[in-house]
Amino acid sequence: MSQNNIGDRLRALREKCGYTQQHLANVLNIDRSTYSYYESGKTTPDISSLVVLANVFSVSLEELLGQESLLSSVHDSGAPQKHTSKKMADNNSHIYDLKKDELQLIAFFRAATPEQKAKILQIISNLNDLP
Repeated sequence: MSQNNIGDRLRALREKCGYTQQHLANVLNIDRSTYSYYESGKTTPDISSLVVLANVFSVSLEELLGQESLLSSVHDSGAPQKHTSKKMADNNSHIYDLKKDELQLIAFFRAATPEQKAKILQIISNLNDLP
């Protein structure tokens, strides 16, 4: 990413994924204005929020923080390369024509732990079994 700060990266990732600031604020359990401050650079998310956002956007923390250029420069210098998650450019999953509640559900699911995801899927599976 070519953005210079975390706010620019958050905005670009949010727009690429089709989320609103309100969706992400709901996932983080904060006010929309607080999330807006993250994107404008007035404040910076805490580490737990950064972890959730990285999960929601399907990027590594290094990518979210703009460290991928540092990692590649270390690799170019002959030092061992640190592995990062798949780049957003490689992610072929795009969200089109989803309603606001569907986008919010996806954001919540992406931010969930593996155990929470399993429970969510089980609940949905059980709902499908109802008459």
